[in-house]
Amino acid sequence: MNNVNPFKPTVVFVDDDENLLRGVARALGQRYNVVSFSDPVEALSWLRDNHRKVDVIVSDLAMPGFSGMRLLREMVSIAPNIPRVLLSGHLDNSAMNKAINTAFVSCILSKPASIELIRKSIEQALSSRAIDLAGTLITPGLVMRAIKNNGYSIVFQPRIETKTGLACGLEVLVRFPNLQKRFLLEEIILACEGHPAINLLTTAVMNEVRRQAKDIRSRFDFSPTVSINCSPYSIRNNCFLEEILHFRSDMLLRDIRIEVEITEHSDIVKDPAFLANAKMLKNRGVAIYIDDFGSGSNSVELLETGVFAGVKIDREFIATANGDCLKSSFAAWVVKASHDLGLRVVAEGVEDANVAQRMQALGVEEMQGFFFARPAALDKIPTGAFALC
Repeated sequence: MNNVNPFKPTVVFVDDDENLLRGVARALGQRYNVVSFSDPVEALSWLRDNHRKVDVIVSDLAMPGFSGMRLLREMVSIAPNIPRVLLSGHLDNSAMNKAINTAFVSCILSKPASIELIRKSIEQALSSRAIDLAGTLITPGLVMRAIKNNGYSIVFQPRIETKTGLACGLEVLVRFPNLQKRFLLEEIILACEGHPAINLLTTAVMNEVRRQAKDIRSRFDFSPTVSINCSPYSIRNNCFLEEILHFRSDMLLRDIRIEVEITEHSDIVKDPAFLANAKMLKNRGVAIYIDDFGSGSNSVELLETGVFAGVKIDREFIATANGDCLKSSFAAWVVKASHDLGLRVVAEGVEDANVAQRMQALGVEEMQGFFFARPAALDKIPTGAFALC
């Protein structure tokens, strides 16, 4: 799965008919990432490790030596929200109702089913995943639809050099005006994590930065740094890694430096494939920062991997750094430990002059927060020198 196209939906096929599996792979391989299994036990084992990457499951309900209903129940326990297309030679009404009530079943096809009919059923299943019937569940499909329909915008927030008070660059942030009427931004982004939707979103952000690159550069008297958020899931994918490197090359031609921020909540950040690709980015001149440092469980472990250029201390430890002894001590420890390892430190969530002065005294290299500027469209962003008191 590491080298599959990061923009195509992933469809898992489980069927004992080897000819059908080969035909599906040939006919649908250009449209989907097709992962097929003739052994249901192998399919379940793979699904346990990779279910977050899967968009649709197509499975037979009658396989020698393994109950189709048992397979269905176990797949539901592993991945309850992934829609399913069921294949069967024959199902009576009782068995059909049982299958439908057991899982998220998009449709049931009778064998022999044509490849075209299977394709249409997959498209229907993908659409069903994107529909929010209850109005309370955010799905990757909803986010992908918003991206494709230009239902998003990007905003910028300046990063301030602590010693001089000068704006040294910008962080690029994404907003979903309509979706955010119903969901928190954190929920929207989390719904995409580990799904091709996050790659589509990051690409959309990079393309928008490309479009505004000339205006970005004109706002600075020097080469600014533009920071984008990127999922560890994306960096682990070799195909998407090339997207990031192309983006960096494009920005260098425009005299803009690129940095990448990743969160450390997911265990993907400890995956050897992720760390290898992160090291490759570092060697190619792309600095990677650990965003929201201290908010997850992998913070300290990541400091010594040697692939990161710096950390951004989570706003929870910044905004209260003057009034909470424990959190203030943690912020001070992060600065010292990071500097001992040769890493830069950014304080995000700086909301008043007292906190700005505290961070300045701790020795952080950069600051960011509402005290300087709220995220806004590029033409609304102040640049130049900022007073730190």
